[in-house]
Amino acid sequence: MTWMHKTRLKVLAFSMGIALAALGVISLTALPAWPVVGVAVAAVAWTVNRVAARLSVNDAMCFGCGQSIADAPLGEHGSICPHCGAVNEPMSHDRNA
Repeated sequence: MTWMHKTRLKVLAFSMGIALAALGVISLTALPAWPVVGVAVAAVAWTVNRVAARLSVNDAMCFGCGQSIADAPLGEHGSICPHCGAVNEPMSHDRNA
């Protein structure tokens, strides 16, 4: 399982946990549903934003293992990670793309 898949699974697990917690709060208390759902959506949006911030456009990282590929040479099909050997697509902002 690659680093990107693990990251996606963590975000999915957190999102499902927030959704189940919101459902539990709504069903166990007399709180109105819309404020609870609003807080849950805000928590999920914050989490996704934090994870996406790690995938900054300025950081050249391997989507297979998460290692830095800033020093890896850029080929026709992208950079090859020296750690795991994954080929990462060249981005339009990359060095000489």
